[in-house]
Amino acid sequence: MTTIRDVAEAAGVSIATVSRVLSKSSYPVNIETRERIISVAKTLGYSVNRAARSLRTDRSFIIGVIVENFSSYFAPTIIRGMQDVLHHSGYFCLVVNIPWEENSQSKVVQDLLGHSVDGFIFVETWNSVNENDGMLNGKPYGFVHRLFHKPHPNSVIPDELYNQTLVINHLINMGHKRIGYISGPPNFFSSADRLTAYHDALTAAGLPIEDDIIRRGNWNVPGGYKAMQDILALPNIPPAVVAANDQMAFGAIRAIQDHGLRVPEDIAIVGYDDDEFAKVSNPTITTVNLPLFEMGQVAATNLLKQLNGEPAPTAEVRIKSRLIVRQSCGSPEGRHVLASDYMRHDPNADRPAGKLPVDPHEVS
Repeated sequence: MTTIRDVAEAAGVSIATVSRVLSKSSYPVNIETRERIISVAKTLGYSVNRAARSLRTDRSFIIGVIVENFSSYFAPTIIRGMQDVLHHSGYFCLVVNIPWEENSQSKVVQDLLGHSVDGFIFVETWNSVNENDGMLNGKPYGFVHRLFHKPHPNSVIPDELYNQTLVINHLINMGHKRIGYISGPPNFFSSADRLTAYHDALTAAGLPIEDDIIRRGNWNVPGGYKAMQDILALPNIPPAVVAANDQMAFGAIRAIQDHGLRVPEDIAIVGYDDDEFAKVSNPTITTVNLPLFEMGQVAATNLLKQLNGEPAPTAEVRIKSRLIVRQSCGSPEGRHVLASDYMRHDPNADRPAGKLPVDPHEVS
């Protein structure tokens, strides 16, 4: 087994210098020396003895990641973003899905404390934590994409108001004066924020808010289909409709097509999330991306700051999205976008760790 002494002798440096480089210490080491040590370590097959490292630093270098539902469409990308940051700082993620039983979150926390985790990140959880009840044993923590309504310190969430406003203003700028809306379920704070953005955007533009062209869905395709059917049954159908997520937008498109109308020629549709439905539907859906990867990165970065005693934001961090114009809104800039474009090579496949992902349409 290769030891740190072997690496030091082969690189012609001291054991202390090798330790500083391989532990990613902030202690300054010449770039050429650093690269030589890393190269020698790889050649010799050296790996850090994490048990010994834990004894020296009183840290396990393990972060407990508690996920409400690992089968969620969003959770894996969030976790990838977290791992992207934590791995480069020498940390591992121990990911645990919360079981469906009473007091399950506190039980999972206790299990992870038994593994001597250095901190916690909660992903898409419905439950907050109380620092004063001792459940976390004083460990630093963070939330990413929380699902409970009450704002919570150390949280990273999408900027729902800004992000939803992007697609609504896009329709307004295209000249639409009546815009319908398909909302999400009432028990999600994101539903409330996105609906507030709809009201605010229309009010700011001096456009009427018509309650009869606002319908509630349930985040899925059938919900969007049914809500759009209700709007299509009205005597005065709006020429544009905003769906609060892409699955409902896809359901709305199907309802419009089944009604004998066309998207976007007769009714323009926009969504939210940039999920797979948006990329392969016919027509492809204008939307905003949900910045999942970046949210994971920010949550991990903030937790590392807490662990290192550095200043970290305690108020919620809201991450802004980008508008992605495709075919469903009727904008000229989206007419060239085809579902087949997404069958090409994934530009993120070879993305270096630490670099934010890119959208396929940004690649020439």
